Amino acid sequence: MNKGIIFILVSLLSVSVFADHHKGERDKGPGHERGRGDLFKEADLDNDDRVSHAEHEAMVQKMSDRGRARFQEMDLDGDGFVTKKEARKVMKGKMKAKRKKLKALKKEREASTEE
Repeated sequence: MNKGIIFILVSLLSVSVFADHHKGERDKGPGHERGRGDLFKEADLDNDDRVSHAEHEAMVQKMSDRGRARFQEMDLDGDGFVTKKEARKVMKGKMKAKRKKLKALKKEREASTEE
């Protein structure tokens, strides 16, 4: 019984350590402009570790502009509506471009290690 409890605790600890070790990996690499926690840093325009109302409003405006741009990008036929079909098509295109970019980076790394 004690061995079973110890095994379960060790297993849970191992999984949690593994998950903690990899949690920041998704914020690194191509396509990740901002990691978790950097939103505050991005809003703090004067770097005083405080976000004023004006800085907050500027950040809200910036996020709103980004959202509008994403909507326009997805509205493929320009009718003012985004359908699921349009959204899927845009996302498939983005994923294809991302795979192409990663493939090119992989080739570049392989070429540099061969030299």
